[in-house]
Amino acid sequence: MVSKGRIKFYHRQKRFGFIVIQEDPKNKIFFHINDVNEELKELLETIDCCDEPVTCKTRASTVKDGEKEAFDVKLDLLLRSVGHITKFERGFGWIKDFHSKELWFAHHSNIRGAGVKFISLEEGDPVLFSTHKDSKGKKEAIDIVKIDNRCHLERFAYFENFYISLKALSNKAEFENWDYIKDRTDWIPVLFSYINHTFDRISSQGKLVKGNSSKDNKEYAYFNTGLVTPFQDEIYGYFEKIPSIHNSEGWHIQQTSYNFLEFETDQSRYRKFFMHSPEIATYFLDAEIKDLIFDASLELIIDKEHIRGRKERFPDAIKSQNDEAFFDSIQKSIELAKRRAKRNYKTAIPHFYDDRIQFLLPLCMLTKKDADLALVVNKEENVYKAHTVLTLDQAYNNARLLARPDREWLNP
Repeated sequence: MVSKGRIKFYHRQKRFGFIVIQEDPKNKIFFHINDVNEELKELLETIDCCDEPVTCKTRASTVKDGEKEAFDVKLDLLLRSVGHITKFERGFGWIKDFHSKELWFAHHSNIRGAGVKFISLEEGDPVLFSTHKDSKGKKEAIDIVKIDNRCHLERFAYFENFYISLKALSNKAEFENWDYIKDRTDWIPVLFSYINHTFDRISSQGKLVKGNSSKDNKEYAYFNTGLVTPFQDEIYGYFEKIPSIHNSEGWHIQQTSYNFLEFETDQSRYRKFFMHSPEIATYFLDAEIKDLIFDASLELIIDKEHIRGRKERFPDAIKSQNDEAFFDSIQKSIELAKRRAKRNYKTAIPHFYDDRIQFLLPLCMLTKKDADLALVVNKEENVYKAHTVLTLDQAYNNARLLARPDREWLNP
């Protein structure tokens, strides 16, 4: 007999949990991961599945006399579905149900946890969701759970402990403060952002170098981190290819293709497997170098609607102003920034976002000495447009991708 219930608890390290079934809600039924089937097994090993609906069968416990245990435990596909994002841009997109192949509209507001923090979805992301049809028959995905929260580099390679590996890279590279200064984390968030964006760029430019061992033909790969040791030796990330473990055509979370080996210079014992060294990531062509200098003579236009939507980032004394005074304060700060850029071109700091070069300008609003925010400016034909503002920590995080920023004002 098949019972319906919900996951009450699961211990990921010990690999067991309890289910509350509908016909006996006062008792918790034990289950082990070995008795879980199909997509639910991967879900339990990846996300918090508490209260997710399941179907199961029960039998006499093999551990405790007089008690029951669950087996053949599956996700209840009448209540929940699994699928992948087929498209997601500007806060909405589509999910393809793995089993039915139907497309369901997905809106950012229906992502679980989106009201607490920003959650991004990309094409190919695996998701868990429920379905709903409104009075007009529109198909919509609700209670969407993002399954794979690994960063891009972790999706490429398995790290025994990504954070320890990142700390080792920080220790090997020449000294740099990789933490935020204004809102300290006592960690290295700037390096986390830098290495992931660098690897994305390396991948898109085809600069990941591969090689093989002549003894067993095992495949290896490595990339240039763009960082150097105190002795100016370039540091690389080394990886070893691993075989695929998914032989079935069932729904799966993306398996990593490689194991991470180490961050090391060309003195690594794995360097011998490669014919040549990988190039660093690049973000502009030689012809575009002129675009790295801000032209203070061009008009700068504020996108008032977008800036107004970021009002909460401004100092209290500024965001409390009415619209007229608010934008007057911004305009005065922009004029001051443009005068500074005329005297020192390093004032306008280039950064790479949305596949183009933009500039960060200081907004000194409370005093003329210290920047309170960074204004994001991009060139459109013969003018610059300002669409948003960033905190100084956010700005430094973005600017570090191209090069270590000058601390003339970006000193959060």
